[in-house]
Amino acid sequence: MHPITALQSEWSLWSRDVEANGILATIKELGIGFVPYSPLGRGFLTGAFTSIDDLSADDTRRTHPRFKGDNFSQNLKIVAAVKEISDKKGITPAQLALAWLLAQGENIVPIPGTRKISRLEENLASLEIALEKSDVETLNKIAPIGVTVGDRYADMSSINA
Repeated sequence: MHPITALQSEWSLWSRDVEANGILATIKELGIGFVPYSPLGRGFLTGAFTSIDDLSADDTRRTHPRFKGDNFSQNLKIVAAVKEISDKKGITPAQLALAWLLAQGENIVPIPGTRKISRLEENLASLEIALEKSDVETLNKIAPIGVTVGDRYADMSSINA
């Protein structure tokens, strides 16, 4: 039997459940690596979306409650606050969101998805961003656990209906 060396789950300023349910504390205590997927909140934290119409008609995110109706507009407030900080620092919102994750510990290895070399390079540049403790605290206040409006996923019974 081999010990667990890494755990993969969703984690970002957008989805902080692993902090609330004790998973993050447990893996840190046990020396287990953590690989956050969707570290940019399914692209929402990049600031690229201003309305649901920015997503193609067949984009699966349209089925996610966080991207629907009033939830979308409420969640844009988080992005606006992140963008304000990133603009002051001269970096992109995506870089700030990734730098926040990287500031959480050496055992954190986010895996942002991308289809473009330019985005890959942008994401890699976040490795060079050292956030101050006050930056991390500010981001924690902007996007505290539970602030994102809407469930992560749609109720599967409503999708298959």
